[in-house]
Amino acid sequence: MTSLERGGAFGQAWLQEDQIAYPDALFTLRVNGAQLTLDHGYPARIIVPALAGVHNTKWVATIDFEVD
Repeated sequence: MTSLERGGAFGQAWLQEDQIAYPDALFTLRVNGAQLTLDHGYPARIIVPALAGVHNTKWVATIDFEVD
């Protein structure tokens, strides 16, 4: 995944297959029925509860999939 964030250590994140398949993992556009705010990751956010919070990428710009 690539974030709209310019620079910084968390502009990109890589998830393994088991992390993507984690039952509580989310790709979200809304929170509590409302569109995400900038502070919460608008336009889209990835949340994988099994990962450290810094890997819950905000401001998602692109998602690329690699097939083995």
